[in-house]
Amino acid sequence: MSAKIEQLVAMRLNTYFKHQPDTAALAELKTELSADLNEAANDKAASGLEPEEAVAEAFSDFGDINALIKQINEENGTAEHVHGHQVIVDDNGIEIDDGKTLKINADGLSINNGTIKADANGLKVGNWILDEHGLQNQAETDFEDERRSQQRGQSQQQEQSQQPDPTSQTETDADQEQSTTDDAATDESNQHVTANLDDVYRERHPLVNEQRVSLTGLAHIAINYRAATVKVLPTREAGDDVIIRDYMNYNNPAYYSQVTTFEDRLEIVQGKVPFLIPLRVHVQILIPASYAGQLTLNDRSGNVIMGNLQHLSELQLQVVSGSARLVAVGMTTFTSEVTSGSLTMADVQVAEQLVLNVKSGRARLLDVAAGNYNVRVTSGSVSGQQVRDGGQWTAKSGSIKLALAAINGDTTLAAHSGSIKVSTPTDASYRYELESQSGRVTAPHFAQVDHHADGYQAGRVGTTATYLISGRARSGSISLR
Repeated sequence: MSAKIEQLVAMRLNTYFKHQPDTAALAELKTELSADLNEAANDKAASGLEPEEAVAEAFSDFGDINALIKQINEENGTAEHVHGHQVIVDDNGIEIDDGKTLKINADGLSINNGTIKADANGLKVGNWILDEHGLQNQAETDFEDERRSQQRGQSQQQEQSQQPDPTSQTETDADQEQSTTDDAATDESNQHVTANLDDVYRERHPLVNEQRVSLTGLAHIAINYRAATVKVLPTREAGDDVIIRDYMNYNNPAYYSQVTTFEDRLEIVQGKVPFLIPLRVHVQILIPASYAGQLTLNDRSGNVIMGNLQHLSELQLQVVSGSARLVAVGMTTFTSEVTSGSLTMADVQVAEQLVLNVKSGRARLLDVAAGNYNVRVTSGSVSGQQVRDGGQWTAKSGSIKLALAAINGDTTLAAHSGSIKVSTPTDASYRYELESQSGRVTAPHFAQVDHHADGYQAGRVGTTATYLISGRARSGSISLR
């Protein structure tokens, strides 16, 4: 490291901090800025810039240091201008700052403009809402509403496109018959849905860096981030490059994604995460839609959005204290572990095995099909709508609630101090065997009962009854309807 660059960085930083209060937070900030700016300036000097130019460019790239100092002062209570709160207490309740900071009245309680809110509709903390329907994430609910709206729009467009054109020649009977056959074949093939993700490509932070790696020869892409928003999407341009784009509110090369390749493996790892600087990182990892290899993604305390990648051989996803959303994704096998986080899967197809392990977290499955499920919940929850195919579902001190769209395989349910509720299609046909050991099992009320004894129920629903739904409850409950 150049001594001259170190001196120039120190001199420049002193001009920012000399009139600031002497606090531990600002001292830590100055130390962190010094290290990051020295590193950036030395990198620029190594590329041929003079020390003075390298330091000036490093400071210019970084962003507004005065605004950063102001933010740190405000967060640590050392800002020079302290806001005086206006407090009103009367028969109607309590208000601070016209109810923006605190509002308590007959309708309920609101803190910080509704960040925390309790009223007749339930309890809201940030995006999380607790009401009669249980614990929900408002962001995920909005996402699902938007997804359904898009599907309705696509259906309307399809209906309009299918309307006959009065100016066109009328189809012959043979043409109509062939068209009907083609439509049926398309339905049976269960084609992947393509989601409209235009808004996901947009970013509010500036683009600070872009890297490209050729997809040729790659069989495995490994992604590892923490405290960042990671978007894994198809490329929208010609070529076979994997594109990594970093968007940040503060610009420093040390914060950029670290990209390395070894034989057929591409590794993308988050760069340095500063301790005190409130860095906001959004990264877009754009992969050609034709990629048919393995993808591994580890996310800690961040957000993941993945969509419209429909040919993966294997997807491994780990979420810790963060959230992940998969939409219109297809793969041969899928393995995921969610710990104290949340996972939403919508319009996802897994050709073979789907393995999901939820610990103190939450997972939602919407229009998901898999060759075989192996789902385990421990002190968490899994809910599913329009779920297809069979497999094993286990709840241990947790809950599983499923609405099956089709029964295409044997299904095994196990509740250990947990609860499982499964609803089947009205036209479903299946056999069931339910066993209780210090637990409770409930069979469909419209079933044909074959056996009914203490702790054991067996029967069938429908006429063909090709597949079996079996359940065992130990100090838990299983409801089948």
